[in-house]
Amino acid sequence: MIRGLAIGLALALFAAAAMLLAGANPLLGFWALFRGALGGVPQISETLVQTTALLFPSLAVAFAFRAGLFNIGAEGQLVIGGLVAGVIGARLETSGLIAIPLLLIAGSAGGAAWGAIAGVLRARFGGSEVIATLMLNIVAALLANYLVVGPLHSPGVAGPETAELPHSSWLPALLPGTRLTVALLIALALAFVLRWVFARTVFGYELRAVGDAPEAARRAGINLAKTAFVTMALSGAMAGLGGATIVTGVLHRFNVSLSPGYGFIAIAVALVGDLDPLRIIIASFAFGILQSGALSMQALAHVPKDVVSFVEGLAIVALAARRFVAGRKQMTALAPE
Repeated sequence: MIRGLAIGLALALFAAAAMLLAGANPLLGFWALFRGALGGVPQISETLVQTTALLFPSLAVAFAFRAGLFNIGAEGQLVIGGLVAGVIGARLETSGLIAIPLLLIAGSAGGAAWGAIAGVLRARFGGSEVIATLMLNIVAALLANYLVVGPLHSPGVAGPETAELPHSSWLPALLPGTRLTVALLIALALAFVLRWVFARTVFGYELRAVGDAPEAARRAGINLAKTAFVTMALSGAMAGLGGATIVTGVLHRFNVSLSPGYGFIAIAVALVGDLDPLRIIIASFAFGILQSGALSMQALAHVPKDVVSFVEGLAIVALAARRFVAGRKQMTALAPE
């Protein structure tokens, strides 16, 4: 808790400095930010929508991190999951009891397949998952745009998006008149399941063993290649599920711009949450406030919404560097003299 408060305070100070550099009043900026994110039921519901969209890829990133893998491809996995759900959903006419689970499973499968590509490269050829997932993000965006405006183009649709999903395929709303759906409950359930997996299962122990001491894990009989493949596939499935919930719950269609960078912001969220699923819930809500209140901050306080992006990027760099330095110190301490 103290660590989280310290990180929050540091980010707030950096945000204030960025506002000053932009010629804006930090106090007015923070007031506008919280008014836009928490000023009433509509604002809070939209903040929870952003929280949900961040929670899925953040859990995906944390899951891979636990096995010592740096999955920065959650953005591409989310896009592919949304694409699969949108394309199938636009052509699916059936009851919601069948359509909704089917689309969520299809989105998860699409994300898993995309994550598995990096998993194969790591497991079979020893390739860097960082480079693989980074490049796959670009491929996912270009592939989605090509398919939606080309071979999978829906008749009557002008832009780079699929046709609207039938109402039977829409996720039920938690608050009538808002975009908040049961996707929030699904994301929370996933976080609690992951916490249980990490703490109570053999698979969770193997993940932690591979991430903390891969050589010791190998000598203990854990198959590092298999673990890397399975981890990347499951991580991709979580991000793909997030993309499917955006399509079925928020946009009701796939659009190539469905994500403003949720997969990249998720890296900061996972690190702020210290890779703990329950803490990531809190971190996702905090970053959801930033995402939801950014436009209000710009409109009411004349603070560029890019300030939020600057703070999020700074958090990624600082926290990733911290983990890198800590890892190097641990390796140095364990190395024989």
